[in-house]
Amino acid sequence: MNLLWMLGTVLAGLNAGILFSGLLEGFYLRRVGLSAYLQMHQPRDALFRRLMPPMLLTLMACCLGLTALTFGTGRGWLALMAFVLVLADALITVRLMVPLNVMLSSYDPLKPPPEGEEARRRWFALHPLRTGLGGLAFVSLVIFSL
Repeated sequence: MNLLWMLGTVLAGLNAGILFSGLLEGFYLRRVGLSAYLQMHQPRDALFRRLMPPMLLTLMACCLGLTALTFGTGRGWLALMAFVLVLADALITVRLMVPLNVMLSSYDPLKPPPEGEEARRRWFALHPLRTGLGGLAFVSLVIFSL
């Protein structure tokens, strides 16, 4: 159980950190032109497309394992809550963010189309929600250990 908790907490912290860094970058990137934004966003998205699915699936498996091992002890609900939060993050990502990322990745960064601004605006509107979900999942697993 300790191994599941440690792995889950590390992965939840890594996820929350990645999401939080994207939130912080967003404050700066809102002020740069679409071309500069796309030059930063496209390689980052290519990396995260490979990194995030196995990381989030492993995190969800850890949360479910912790829930099963601690069911009825009073701490199981924290692991279950972390699972639900990560699941909500993953669903928002797959249903809303991935289509935006695909759209943003299809644009030529040196000649972005005008509709790219709307896609960027929608991405910035959704990302704080994901950041909050990821942060709360991390906090849930930290409290789980107390």
